[in-house]
Formats: sequence, C-alpha cells, structure tokens
Amino acid sequence: MGDPYELAPDRGAPELPGRVVVRESAEDALEAAGGELFALSVECVRAFGDFHLALSVSPTLEGLFRALMVDPKFRALPWNRTHLWLACENAAGGHWRDLHELLIEHAGIPDEQAHPIPVGEGADGYASVMRETLAWREPGHDRLDGVVLALDDPILSAPGGGGEGLVGQMDEGVRLSRRMINASRFIGVVGVGTPASRRLQKNERENAFGLSPIGGELYWFLDHAACEGDS
Repeated sequence: MGDPYELAPDRGAPELPGRVVVRESAEDALEAAGGELFALSVECVRAFGDFHLALSVSPTLEGLFRALMVDPKFRALPWNRTHLWLACENAAGGHWRDLHELLIEHAGIPDEQAHPIPVGEGADGYASVMRETLAWREPGHDRLDGVVLALDDPILSAPGGGGEGLVGQMDEGVRLSRRMINASRFIGVVGVGTPASRRLQKNERENAFGLSPIGGELYWFLDHAACEGDS
C-alpha cells in the first residue's frame, strides 16, 4: 500500500473504524483515494496476476474516475489485468451505463473482464459469475481485492447490507452484500462536502455503516467540509 498519510493540520478526523485520511479539498481527497487504489492494483497484479475491483457509481466518485483516467500519476494502473465489478446497480441498469461512459470506454479493460449485472438474472446471476471468475485463484485469495464506495451509497444505509450471500437483491436493484465487501482486501469510502458531514454525524448516532473488514483494510477519504463539526 502507499506511504502513510498525515492528517491535514486544521481539521480533525471523525471517529470511524479503520484509517481516516483527511485532505483540505475534495480534489485532494479523491487524489489520495486514487493513490491507494493504484498501489493496491500494482501489488495485486504482482501477487496474483490480476486485480479485482468493485466500484460504486455516484456523483461523489465521478472526480475519482476522471483522475484515474487523466492524472499522469495513475497512468500505469494495470487496467488490462483488471476485472471490474459493480458494487451496486439500480433496477434500470443505469449505474453500469454511467461507469462505462466515465471509465470503461477509456481505460482499456478487456470486454470479458468488465462485469455488468446480468440482465434478468439479478443477484443470483451476478453471484454465480463472481464465484466462477474468482475460482481461478488459489483458495484463500478468491475474494475481491478492492471495493470503493461513496459515503452516500445505498449499501451503507440499508439495513442488513444485502443479506448473507455474496450479492443481495433490493427493491431498487442489486448490490454486493456487506459480507462480500468486508471480505475484500481493501475497502475505500469517499465522502466530501457538507452532505458527507451530515452523513458522518448521523452514523455517530446510529453506528449504521456496518463495515468491519476480515483480513483487509478500511480507509475513509474525506475533505475538510466533510469533517465540519467533528474537529
């Protein structure tokens, strides 16, 4: 993973499980997230031959996707060895369309390594594809390498987190279960701006996020605005 980050001096980090990275601006917080993701991808390709990444799709993360495409620091990210999964999909399939437009069209990921939710198959179909694809790895390494979520992702607000299987069915679509997310090597949660601050304060009252990695790392990437009221 990347070198340790120091907290920005004039904003304190909210109390969250795992490691909290605070940057002055949203752009800087997204850059920090991109740096960790880049280091993880290189490490996993070196160790396993490929990199399995699940992404949420939200306005919060669009800046991260753009940075991964245009920032020279991330140019060597091994997209040709990356399997890309969706962390959450709505009933209309709109998240995959957005991810395709924002990232997949530009990244050079082989078609067979980009995994949308199978149309008409839902949670069971996606779980089956995931098991089959990850089964090529040695036992114990057959899990996602990274999951990147936005703080406002439905996964973090819905009770139960998608059930006990790998993938859960929701009224509004399909999502990875918290069990699957917590089993990954790296969980990155991005929260920027005043809405993120409100979400963090709500979590302090309700302890609602439900993230507890098993043999992995949990990072929170926040800007100053997200930490207002927590310093």
